[in-house]
Amino acid sequence: MSATYPRSALLVAMSLALAGPAFAAEQTDSTNAQQTTTTSQDGKDSVALEAVNVVYSTTKTETPTVDIPQSVSIITPERMQLYGVQGLDEAVRYLAGAVGGSYGADPRSDWILIRGYDPAKFLDGLALPNGVWTADSRIEPYGLERVEVNKGPTSVMYGQMPPGGMIDMTSKRPSLEAPQEIEATVGSFRQRQLAGDTGGQLDSDGHWLWRVVALARKGDSNIEHSQDDRYYFAPSLTWKPDDDTSLTLLARYQRSLSSGVGGFLPSQGTLYPNPNGQIPRDVNTGEPDYDYYHKTDASLGYEFTHRFNEVWSVRQDLRVQNETVDHRSIGSLGLQDDLRTLNRYNYPLVDEAHVVAVDNQAEAKFAQGDVQHTVLMGVDYLHSTNDYKSGFGAAPPIDIFDPVYGAPITPTPYTFHTHSVLEQLGAYVQDQINWGRWGLVASGRNDWVTNKVDDQIANTQDKQNDSAFSGRLGLNYTTDIGLVPYIAYSHSFMTTVGQTFEGNAFKPTTGDQYEGGVKYQTPSGRTLITAAVYQLTLKNSLTVDPEHLFFSLQQGQTRTRGAELEANVALTDYLSMTAAYAYTDAKVTRANDATLGKQVALVPKQQASVSADYNVHTGVLAGLGFGGGVRYIGAHYGDANNQFRTGGYVLYDANAHYDLRNWRFQVTAANLFDRTYVSACNSAIWCYYGYPREITVSARYRW
Repeated sequence: MSATYPRSALLVAMSLALAGPAFAAEQTDSTNAQQTTTTSQDGKDSVALEAVNVVYSTTKTETPTVDIPQSVSIITPERMQLYGVQGLDEAVRYLAGAVGGSYGADPRSDWILIRGYDPAKFLDGLALPNGVWTADSRIEPYGLERVEVNKGPTSVMYGQMPPGGMIDMTSKRPSLEAPQEIEATVGSFRQRQLAGDTGGQLDSDGHWLWRVVALARKGDSNIEHSQDDRYYFAPSLTWKPDDDTSLTLLARYQRSLSSGVGGFLPSQGTLYPNPNGQIPRDVNTGEPDYDYYHKTDASLGYEFTHRFNEVWSVRQDLRVQNETVDHRSIGSLGLQDDLRTLNRYNYPLVDEAHVVAVDNQAEAKFAQGDVQHTVLMGVDYLHSTNDYKSGFGAAPPIDIFDPVYGAPITPTPYTFHTHSVLEQLGAYVQDQINWGRWGLVASGRNDWVTNKVDDQIANTQDKQNDSAFSGRLGLNYTTDIGLVPYIAYSHSFMTTVGQTFEGNAFKPTTGDQYEGGVKYQTPSGRTLITAAVYQLTLKNSLTVDPEHLFFSLQQGQTRTRGAELEANVALTDYLSMTAAYAYTDAKVTRANDATLGKQVALVPKQQASVSADYNVHTGVLAGLGFGGGVRYIGAHYGDANNQFRTGGYVLYDANAHYDLRNWRFQVTAANLFDRTYVSACNSAIWCYYGYPREITVSARYRW
């Protein structure tokens, strides 16, 4: 496979995954996708029992899964469709070390933790907006070819980011193997959705390829008197004048409209008893005729690749993106003494982000005797601006057990307004060395970061200039039986804007991870099992300055020790299974306040899942498939002081589908038995119910 087309190769492999374990969340790392085909009774070849064994984001090169000394999980679009996934936080439900939906269903954003930290989010290898509210960019899952979840520090490839890891999403783009389809879906909460994906070649020689992905959804959220409408349109065009050159233009427009927010309920009546009864999980604590949330996200970019010869190739990715959030809501502030009258506030905001990102790479593949090298050199640049303004005012109270809406709302002026500019220039180099059974990955990068924040109301400015080095070193060995043990070290950093009481600028927060593990993949590529243990330490986080009010010291430290197991197994040509387990001990090991020694909020010590999918390929039942899964999330704290603990819970999912010629008819159910549970409590006044049962029924036609 040519080094010139790392992303194209991924997309070809992804588009072939139509059944069996391709629906599983594979934990992988590279491009040599292996496939197994079976022949149905009508003589048509179908791809079955395929493990997608490729990843690009971890090293920005094509490398087999088992050759990368780091934990990475991959989620296929088929997996998301099979379980009716509507957001990224739903997509990570069956991954080890990932927690999604901690704040329950929220049409505004995806809430995810990776190894105890908020992950950075990338699209097609480039950073998404990281503003105040635009930071939680919710990309439409239907527009994605795949999702790659990198666990642990990844600054060496991408610059400043949190230590837990990053999620890189790959957009659908032109491919002759891409499915062409139209799909209609109805579901819980009056969901009606129509989606389409089509494309092909514009000329007889296949030099020009096109694709259009579109979606329109109307419906409500799980909260009374609230909506969850979405619109998505993504055209793309590829020009391939020869086998060594490719240019793909990618455009995307996404519009999200919702009203009201979920969660933010008092602890008395949710986590704890209330003499007035249990607070309904679908109660709307806001004002339906006043609240709204409008997000517009538009981007335009390209991916260019060219191979000069068998050794050298170059790539360039570029994207310009603008995202705007216009939001106002009436929020809750706790119960009065009667334990039924809810105090409320008025919170209007506008947040606009603009991002220009470019990544330039040169890759060389060559041999020195028995030693094979893949050397990657790159320079990337990020320019991000964010303009955020908000207000905070009073709102009339409401009876949470018998809400009556329509009370006059006094307008709240904007009392907070900041304009920030982030510039990041990074240079990196990486060498992947293979010598017999040994493999080594050595990466280094230096970043120069400027972060400027202007307070538009106080007319003050904070400016931070940082230079930071990031590194990664990993070693693995392939045994005779195919087991690949590995060890690795990686480092990350993030700029912290501000200064101490003495006027000293804060240093970047840093993350250091030591990881060891083993990977095993069958020769056919149909089964992949990975296991890892790690220690991840975050240093230089902010803690309270005990001697100076409203100031902080940079002495905080958290440490996460964990073990993870993921298995994607093809038991037979008909049956595939996934299993995942994670033990995560995340605690504060250094602080100047009551958080010292406490568990990190929202991180369960134990989580596990198992799923199975059965597909019939022959006989009178050919085309029938069904499956399900069980998810367990252990007890955890929702606040930094560990005062509010929510118990563990078990949830069940199910699906069934039937393929008839070009049609697929499918029904999915998440939280099948509609269990009511509290997913987290941040405080006595803010608790959150978890996802309710969601059922979807769809009909898809492919040609």
